[in-house]
Amino acid sequence: MPQTPAVSTNASTDPERDEIVARLSALSLPLMWSLRQRAMQVYEPLGVRPTRVLLMELVDRGIDRPSHIAEVLEAVPPAVTAMMNELMEKGWLARERDANDRRRVHLRLTEDGREALTAFRHAWDQAGRADIEGVATADLRTVLQVFEALLGGPR
Repeated sequence: MPQTPAVSTNASTDPERDEIVARLSALSLPLMWSLRQRAMQVYEPLGVRPTRVLLMELVDRGIDRPSHIAEVLEAVPPAVTAMMNELMEKGWLARERDANDRRRVHLRLTEDGREALTAFRHAWDQAGRADIEGVATADLRTVLQVFEALLGGPR
């Protein structure tokens, strides 16, 4: 017999909040899909797939071990190795042995990789500006606070 997802019994006593949460939940999957499609439209003309940009972002933020990247991306190590190899072939990523444990590998962005990541960030920023052009600054500040809260703090 197929299992159904567990339903929370922690219903709020605030009907307005419940309605807002339900509407946000209904919008989250389409938003995620839209962002994925946008990422492909932005990055693929620049010669890179969105997952490679994400890998570069992770390395830039200090997640520099392939096993840790695999955990964050929920990917199998061979897939991460293939992405790493692709980025190394482009000259954007370098692999270095740990000085204290030669079995461990650390990743770092090369100078070309830093320049590429800066260009990718700029392209992403520009692509999103049109979508939020009519949104008030105070509303954007609120969205930023919500994103940071959901992601565990400022990035």
